[in-house]
Amino acid sequence: MGVVVGVWVEALLVVIILLLLGIILFSGGGIVRRRKLSGEAASLRKEVQRLQDANEAFRGNLGIGAERRVKRFGDLLGLVRDLEVLRSAIAGSSSCKRVLAQKYGIAPGPELFERILATRPEMDSAAKRRLAGELLVGEVGRGILRNLDAGVTLERAASDVGVPVMVARGQVRRLQVLGYLDAHLKPTERGREVLS
Repeated sequence: MGVVVGVWVEALLVVIILLLLGIILFSGGGIVRRRKLSGEAASLRKEVQRLQDANEAFRGNLGIGAERRVKRFGDLLGLVRDLEVLRSAIAGSSSCKRVLAQKYGIAPGPELFERILATRPEMDSAAKRRLAGELLVGEVGRGILRNLDAGVTLERAASDVGVPVMVARGQVRRLQVLGYLDAHLKPTERGREVLS
């Protein structure tokens, strides 16, 4: 009888120990839950690090500080101003020719155009050329270039783009002076870049 009671007591103690282990391992504060939460915390830390890295990269793209942003904006405005002055000088403005001569020492033409673009080496070259194409050629100039490249007469090209012939002639003169058109009214390599 004493042996049977001893076996029951041992069995009861094993069951109690197993229940306590189950409570410790699988309850709200158990080891399994703690491991799961630790894994989630580690993945959240990785996500926070990734977002911090992306934030730093974004800040780097915006410029390190306000001074650098102001300088970049000033460079862009200076380029636009010089291109506008060049456009007016080609149209016949003597004051604009004088300003360009004082600043660059060259008469309006392809060399001056290249020098204006070269004065801002920190700006993206493709962006500068695209901006110059928009300011100096524009939609009317592209239409005239496209028509002249197809072998159409200047009068027909002016009609197709919807401008008077005098305006088209002024546009052709500017395109020739800047090197977008050759003497035979055919687009140069620079002119073909604008068309693409």
